Amino acid sequence: MGMSLRANTIHCMRTLTGLLARIAAAAVAVSSLSTGCAFERTIATPHLPGPGSVVPYRLIQQPDAGYQPIIDLIRSSISSVRMTMYELSDDTAVTALIDAHRRGVDVKVILNRAYHGHDTNRASYAALHADGVDVKWAPNDVIYHQKTITVDRTTAAVGTGNLTSKYYTTSRDAYILTTNPSDVAAIAATFETDFNTPAAGRPPAATTAPRLIWSPAARATFLQRIDAAVHTLDITTEELKDGGVLAAVGKAARRGVACRIVLTDNPAWSRAIDEVSASGCSVHLLPATPTGLYMHEKLILTDGNTLIIGSHNLSTTSLLENRELSLQLDTTAAREVIAAVRATFNNDYHQALPASSSTR
Repeated sequence: MGMSLRANTIHCMRTLTGLLARIAAAAVAVSSLSTGCAFERTIATPHLPGPGSVVPYRLIQQPDAGYQPIIDLIRSSISSVRMTMYELSDDTAVTALIDAHRRGVDVKVILNRAYHGHDTNRASYAALHADGVDVKWAPNDVIYHQKTITVDRTTAAVGTGNLTSKYYTTSRDAYILTTNPSDVAAIAATFETDFNTPAAGRPPAATTAPRLIWSPAARATFLQRIDAAVHTLDITTEELKDGGVLAAVGKAARRGVACRIVLTDNPAWSRAIDEVSASGCSVHLLPATPTGLYMHEKLILTDGNTLIIGSHNLSTTSLLENRELSLQLDTTAAREVIAAVRATFNNDYHQALPASSSTR
């Protein structure tokens, strides 16, 4: 679950115009793995909009672009910051939140407490609370795996990665910056509901928007997207174990969809890998090492033109119980984002090795 699973595996193996200008230099990045444990970086040329153009979605691809654009987003805040984070253990991010609060920005933070969250987030919670930042624990019996930052009710960062600095240089992750008003308004409204609703054993109902996929109850949307694939189905995930997803992936492969999955090698997914491989899906694995690239990104790309990307793992808990958020994008809204994600996936897939049960 999240980065704690990664640690266990290795043990066995950061005004709107100004913001976009700062982020553009690092907004779209594609990394290239070299063979073995280490990896090299190749940065794709970012799409830079012309004067007056509107780009509602931008990609920050980790580890290439780093987390400075996320820190800059917090530092650019004028009126408000709203953060929901599964793991916050980055002193620079905590300092940026405190500095924003000190200059009069309305800063509110929800940190996950369930699972191992209290131990992981305790120091950051204490630092924020001590400086007067309005920080709350999520309910003790619900995993808040969401990773979002909303600034000034104009920009939201929706991510796959936690703000855990020790993993920044080795973790394949991504953040999407959205300035789409319906996305931002729904994310901000859901934050207020989560922040102000008493614990009840289950996250309260989220505010919907056409491109947002919320958990609980996200599995149906994921299955619909997999079932809609006609030509190709590309998947990167940290956890691969939900029975409904595995059945849908196998069904797609059997009807002729070219299915590819990239994972970090972990015995926990061996049965799932064997199942989808038997249906014709090609699974490639990266070794679990302390210095190698770890596949923590969570995405489903179908037919090269429709993308789900965000905090959802392909596990039953993630899809049906946690608080999670992913974006569903297509080439009409996010052509450059999807092109960059596709290029990164292709590179990771070709650098990884086929699973023992995979025929290609």
